[in-house]
Amino acid sequence: MSDGTPRRTGTTDGPDEALDLSPGRFLHAIYALFHNKAFGLVLILLTGLLSLIGVLLPQKPSNIVGDPERQAAWLDKVRGGTGGWTSILDALGFFSMFSSIPFLVVMGLLAVSIIACTTHRIPVIWKAARHPHVRVKPRFFDVAGLRTRFITSREPDDALDVIVADARRHGLRVIREDREPGRGRGAYLDRNAWMPFGTVLAHAAFVVIMAGFVVSSFTGFRDERFALTIGYPREVGHGTGLVAEATGFRDTYYDNGAPKDYVADLVLRDGDETVAQQEVRVNSPLSHAGFMFHQAYFGVAAVMRVTDASGATVFEGGVPLEWTTQDKAFNYGHVTLPDQTVMYVSSPASGQAGMGIAPGQVRVQLRKGEKSAPLASTVIDMGVATSVGDYSFTFQREQQFTGMILRSDPGTGIVWAGFALLVVGTCMTMFFRHQRLWVRVSETEEGTLVQMASPDRRDSGFTRFVTDMVERVSTQLASATKKGDQR
Repeated sequence: MSDGTPRRTGTTDGPDEALDLSPGRFLHAIYALFHNKAFGLVLILLTGLLSLIGVLLPQKPSNIVGDPERQAAWLDKVRGGTGGWTSILDALGFFSMFSSIPFLVVMGLLAVSIIACTTHRIPVIWKAARHPHVRVKPRFFDVAGLRTRFITSREPDDALDVIVADARRHGLRVIREDREPGRGRGAYLDRNAWMPFGTVLAHAAFVVIMAGFVVSSFTGFRDERFALTIGYPREVGHGTGLVAEATGFRDTYYDNGAPKDYVADLVLRDGDETVAQQEVRVNSPLSHAGFMFHQAYFGVAAVMRVTDASGATVFEGGVPLEWTTQDKAFNYGHVTLPDQTVMYVSSPASGQAGMGIAPGQVRVQLRKGEKSAPLASTVIDMGVATSVGDYSFTFQREQQFTGMILRSDPGTGIVWAGFALLVVGTCMTMFFRHQRLWVRVSETEEGTLVQMASPDRRDSGFTRFVTDMVERVSTQLASATKKGDQR
């Protein structure tokens, strides 16, 4: 029967504890998530998946980033392979995978996970190195992966002294243990106690390597087509303030006509000062201040002079014909004039004839964008000034050009430092393993029983060391016993 008084059916503090959302508890939960091995494995798999996508899909050249027209033209070229997914993949950043937000977010989470795992592991390793587990249960000497025993007639204290002295002579740390009466005496032997910190270095190495890649992604660049007409300087750009000039070019061929070698005499200037000079050939790049110039291709350039209606020169230099039309009929190049008009210069590709352009001629087209229709187009003769639109064009001569790959990877040094840490950490854990050996000496009816045991049976080197140690110690104990009997 109820008396009308409300009754409590349970405690009220349980739900409060379950809903504890204090900052400390929240941060602890986040920390526990990040040092969870399963979570780290998921992040590693995601990183691998995104990297694979970045390798399989074409990536935007760095020199078109920030240029909407050139990016649109590039997307049109790759659309044949990606079809209707092109716009979606571009919006997700998959064509710039290694600098995209999804990739950087996953990399950041993985870095935090590695740091959390490392910080979680450090106290464990420190405790194991500074304060090792000295005592083991008697059963350990019967089930350990590496174990041995022998009988000696020497007293337990003498036998343990001989073992300890031998261990110290061979560089082992010794921590003696005085057991309770009737349970014998023991010692803990080990070496390379601090080598497990190699895993900490390896984890830190991955974070450093990822940091290097991030630095290169945000501050580096890669220009796949940096063409230099021989004898005509060109600004390097990218905020370098440098000017590059190929002062000479030499190419040699095999009997079948294939290129054998091609080398450019490359000069870098900062104002009036020459800061670098080198013969650049394949696999022999010029390096200066973090910038690399790699020899990649070569061809023919048209040296052009362009004047405006007032007779002022608005352009004079080489136009490398480094591109080929889809039908392989023409080679062409382009430059942008001061009023943003794009000048296209084209000539028949090698082996092509009867294309409306005779030897000693080039076709000039003017456009207001790469995808726009030509404003004007005409074929001009070498050495003859020809008016096209608002400009006068003179095709002065043909000249060779050399094509370079220009790249800057500011994070390279960081990445190499990470790999160095990784090598050191791996060597510490693989070649200098923490080797441990427990020793127990006890009295029996047959004599003094010496037991040695270690869980490190997989370490063949340490197994041989223990075998040799047992032989040395047993021989020494037997020899001492014989001398005692003679006396």
